[in-house]
Amino acid sequence: MTAKAFNLAEKYQTPVIILTDTHLADSFSDVDRFDLSKVKIERGGLLSDAEANKLSDYKRHKLTESGISPRALPMQSRALVVTDSDEHDESGHLTDSAEYRRQQTAKRLKKYSGLKMEIGAPRFQEMPNAEMTLIGWGSTYGAIKEASDEMKKEGVACNVLHITEIWPFPAESVAAALKKTPRNVVIESNATGQLAYLIHAETGYQVSQQINKWDGRPISCRYILNELKKAVR
Repeated sequence: MTAKAFNLAEKYQTPVIILTDTHLADSFSDVDRFDLSKVKIERGGLLSDAEANKLSDYKRHKLTESGISPRALPMQSRALVVTDSDEHDESGHLTDSAEYRRQQTAKRLKKYSGLKMEIGAPRFQEMPNAEMTLIGWGSTYGAIKEASDEMKKEGVACNVLHITEIWPFPAESVAAALKKTPRNVVIESNATGQLAYLIHAETGYQVSQQINKWDGRPISCRYILNELKKAVR
């Protein structure tokens, strides 16, 4: 995920946030040895020094169909790389022109279409004759998966939907998963139900139940099971 985040930041020339939490940061486990040979580095529209040297008038923020401008590294070639603050023209110089503002904003927004194609589908574990779908993100996955396994022992089949890439939101994949069960439960470690709100805003689906925990302790399988049982009493 981190390698993908770096590649997206390079390719689309935009900030990318890797969102984690204390439970993940403070946990430890055995993992397979990292094989860096499998990590693919994508630098996007980065110009080589030779390509940059051929440019007589390098435009750092050139308007393009994709919204991504050819990029040269500062001081690595004869191309002058300029990016002023606030709004800028194609060459990167500061401007208060309303038209340049409109053009550059429209250029940046074009990146969104490409980014939507890059976002991976959520992890979806479907069970035959499932009665509900348990939904979460981040460190809640282990507890949710365990709760699903425990519910299966009690004769209740539960799908598990774990969203690993939040934005641009994978609305189509999430909506398709929610359609499969009459009851959908979002489990998350915050007081306001942020993921449940996002699901409703992006898919139109109102989830059946929210299980929230915000006391600074990680969500456990037992906590999920107790909250599920409260809802059916």
